[in-house]
Amino acid sequence: MEVYKKAQTVLLADDDPTLRMVAAAHLRKEGYEVVTAENGHRLLELLVEYEADLIVLDVDMPTMNGFEACKRIREFESCKNLPILMMTGLEGNSSIEEAYRVGATDFIAKPVNWTLLKQRLKFMLRATTAIKELSDSEARLAKAQDIAKLGYWHWDLKRKVLTLSQQLQEIIKSPSAQIDSVDRILDAVVSKDREHLRQVISLAQTLPTSFPTDFFMHILVCQQGKRTMHVQSSLECDLQGEAIAIHGTVQDVTERVNAEERISFLSHFDRKTHLQNRESFARSLDGMIRLYQGLGGVVTLVLLDINRFGRINDIFGHTAGDHVLIEVASRLKHCLGTFSKSDKYVGTEICRWGSDIYGVAVHAKRSSDQSGEIPVALLATLVEPISANGHEVSLTGCIGYAHVSDRVADTDTLVRNAETALRHAKRQGRNSAHCYHSGMSQASERRVLLEGDLQKALEENQLYLHYQPRIHAAKNIIVGAEALLRWQHPTLGLVSPVEFIPLLEEMGLIHNIGAWVFREACKQLKIWQDMGHHEFVMSVNLSAVQFRDVRLAQEVRDVIQNAGIHPSTLEVELTETSIMEDVSQTQATLMVLKEMGLRIAVDDFGTGYSSLSYLRSFPLDTLKVDRAFIRDLTTNDEDKSLATAIIAMAQSLNLRVVAEGIELQEQASFLLEKSCDEFQGFLFSKPISAEAFTELLTSWPNKPNHTALPSRA
Repeated sequence: MEVYKKAQTVLLADDDPTLRMVAAAHLRKEGYEVVTAENGHRLLELLVEYEADLIVLDVDMPTMNGFEACKRIREFESCKNLPILMMTGLEGNSSIEEAYRVGATDFIAKPVNWTLLKQRLKFMLRATTAIKELSDSEARLAKAQDIAKLGYWHWDLKRKVLTLSQQLQEIIKSPSAQIDSVDRILDAVVSKDREHLRQVISLAQTLPTSFPTDFFMHILVCQQGKRTMHVQSSLECDLQGEAIAIHGTVQDVTERVNAEERISFLSHFDRKTHLQNRESFARSLDGMIRLYQGLGGVVTLVLLDINRFGRINDIFGHTAGDHVLIEVASRLKHCLGTFSKSDKYVGTEICRWGSDIYGVAVHAKRSSDQSGEIPVALLATLVEPISANGHEVSLTGCIGYAHVSDRVADTDTLVRNAETALRHAKRQGRNSAHCYHSGMSQASERRVLLEGDLQKALEENQLYLHYQPRIHAAKNIIVGAEALLRWQHPTLGLVSPVEFIPLLEEMGLIHNIGAWVFREACKQLKIWQDMGHHEFVMSVNLSAVQFRDVRLAQEVRDVIQNAGIHPSTLEVELTETSIMEDVSQTQATLMVLKEMGLRIAVDDFGTGYSSLSYLRSFPLDTLKVDRAFIRDLTTNDEDKSLATAIIAMAQSLNLRVVAEGIELQEQASFLLEKSCDEFQGFLFSKPISAEAFTELLTSWPNKPNHTALPSRA
């Protein structure tokens, strides 16, 4: 029978309704029950109605601010140890000091980093739970020491009588406090201990000093099964020094022994998968490398990462996620077992390396056996879907692996190389396996260099925008442009956005840079509209990180107002993958943008989910067909069919279709025939500076080498 576990309750007080809504959504997604209040007075009322596990409290609120509310909460006896997290947008240390002075457990600065907030709450709840459990444990121990009586026994060696305390009688189910034959207690002892105890009793009757003073035995207790007993004894002698009795205590130490065994297990093995943990695996890997140094051959460390594992927990729940981890571990063990049986290998080891990463170490006898057969085989174990908690889950993975060599014969370097290879594999996409080579370290060094230089790229005017025109297919006129971010590094030259935009996201700079892109693009849009291009539309790309930022809507609204443009002439582009990461949040955010009057486009369509049912649930205006479907359009019948189907589907949803990456006249002609609405690509213009784009607008369609398109039939 599954035991229901009550969700922990968080009381959230903030006068900003948007922040309350977004924070509540994030916390409910983590499994909390969330109750919100708009000010301190309302929070105090809710505190009477709800049994809160934690309070999140804004500092700056009307009626009663967070400091006063926190102070009032601490006046309740039941809330003395209740964890309180204060959110403050106030600058300086004074607000932090005041928060702690009035009793806050911790604080977090605004704007809120939601990932950090969730981790803070988990830490606070764990700490509070641990303190409470420790306090309860100490109280129980004090009570137990006061009232508990150890099972006591006294063995009269002269009378051959064994006397038992009441507690010991109950433990071994003896009907009498006195037993005239010690052998009778053997009935309660488990069979494997029975013969040993019989020998101890027999020897003690002839040589009492041989009776052990401290030993363990196991007995069977009805409804409790096997219990571990700790027996302690001492010998009693008369004035002549002759042994006359043995007496001692019996204590049930089953829980302690089980806990010690559990601790020993957890120090070496992972709790969920029962594979070695990383620390134990590292010791095994050390031993494998030492053996390699004597025998030769090759040692390989393989790291396998399950792609997008977090989505399994988010969509199907952590129970399903745990089941997936256990099943993957089982498959990997089975796969590795087949290699262990081969005479090509000296030994194999496997562990759970991290949350969704597994580590495998293999010692092959010959260097020629270091082909990629094991990484390929390990990836193949993920092919078959896994049934988890009533759901069928399909997995993909990435593998990075590295070999021990004469130059790399230590665990730390091998691990570092394998992790570098794994990061490289993850950047290459799903189901990829890459072996470490020195070029990867060079790429890592470049990455570190770029990370450092990105911090100052904006302030030193290294970042700028280029614009690529969008052409009305039927009218052959420029109707808009896509703003594209560029980085001219002072020493490395032009750095690809594919390389530096993921870094901006990882470093937390994408919000500031993205806001700058919005401002610059809208300023330029206003210039072109003032030149007479009133219906001109500017497209700006949003990364998934920007899209999830609660500040997005307000900042876009401010930029539009400051630039003096109409929202309908601004279009935001999101990749198909990013809008599918959290469907419910996507719908809510897109509705806010749509209500502001913005146009919304799905970029790179066809590379992700391609789900008609999902597309219908979003307030979209434009669908941009990925260049991958356009590239071979003139030679590949399958791409022709796909492009035709995508255009037809978009038309059925009243979406405008933009084809990206058009480089050939034949591609444009085919798409025009299929009623594609807009074109974008090198056939018309590469991305160019604002000045060059202005000249293009002025000269179009009379510019030199202008491509004439056929009329749509």
